[in-house]
Amino acid sequence: MNVLFLSCGQGLSIPARLSQEGHNVKTFIHNDSANTGSGLYDRVPSWRPYVNNSDLVIADDPYFGFKENRFEKAPTQVLGLSKFFALGSQNNGNKVALMKLTGLQLSNSIPDYYIEAWWNGRKWCTPYVQLSYHWNLISEALGPRLGPMCTVAKPIEELPQSIFGSLRNLKSIFEKNRYRGPVRLGFDGRKLADIHVGFSFDSTEIFLESMQQDPLDILLEVAGGVRSDLNMIDNVYVSMRLQRIGWPTTKEHEIKGLFEANVKHCGLVNVKYDKERYYATQTFGPIMKVIARGDNSKNAFSRCARTLRNITIEDAIYRIDLIDTYKTKDYPKFNEIAKLWKDTKTVDQTLDGGKSKSIPA
Repeated sequence: MNVLFLSCGQGLSIPARLSQEGHNVKTFIHNDSANTGSGLYDRVPSWRPYVNNSDLVIADDPYFGFKENRFEKAPTQVLGLSKFFALGSQNNGNKVALMKLTGLQLSNSIPDYYIEAWWNGRKWCTPYVQLSYHWNLISEALGPRLGPMCTVAKPIEELPQSIFGSLRNLKSIFEKNRYRGPVRLGFDGRKLADIHVGFSFDSTEIFLESMQQDPLDILLEVAGGVRSDLNMIDNVYVSMRLQRIGWPTTKEHEIKGLFEANVKHCGLVNVKYDKERYYATQTFGPIMKVIARGDNSKNAFSRCARTLRNITIEDAIYRIDLIDTYKTKDYPKFNEIAKLWKDTKTVDQTLDGGKSKSIPA
């Protein structure tokens, strides 16, 4: 299939993965002149010539919502685009307006965990995904918060009633603004603390890893409003960033140990492919992510550790403390979340809420 991918640089593992599946992916990267993506997918200097010839358009950043009018009459499906939410990303006043329109209120606290859901234009897709982030660059939660150095995720089929109520309040706004794609709700305990509309990183790589079929088939059907089952494997997932220190840099480094057998379990972000070798490109941000899954958290972290041991990139770091801790110890966050909502009602995945039931103590 033909895909047009619009990127500000963070979601480039998506065109890399879809190209691995054999699709023709035209990729436009805003404000980027590096060799990122060379040999992995087809970089284009302008996205406009490809709109009408694409089966699916994906935007990884709210910025592209300002171009929404260009896609309204195009014979293609679209994910991640909305001018309304683009304005919200640029202006905190729009997030306040969104809260007023939906009746939702955000606490002033920092989210401790997130719930991600996908909207297909008609209903919420399942499963939902619990997300736990480790933001700090350096081991023992030290250093700057540059983005999630490690993301741990677990799909769930049902949500506590109040969380589903928050999603239901977003329904009319999404319909009015023709939005289709993911949204994350951030919580501090039971308090809603954040809303992010659009693709999030690194949950996107986890989403791609979890697919039991060609991910483009699912993305296209979600964009078309004809699929609500995301067909995710019911496992625990780990996404670990490899981040270069001292960036941005103009020096390229070979990624040693990355081959056909393990590249399908890696999210390639600032990477190029040349003469059967992978290279970390001149970059601002993560080089790549290693993704693993398992029937429990220890197995997921252990598999992630095995892949990481085989990969070497000069001047790259990752959160080895999390690997060393949780490959032998249960990851506690999801049990903590379950305890927070114990004895509350859950709601199934239907559009209008479905039947509620109480969670036993």
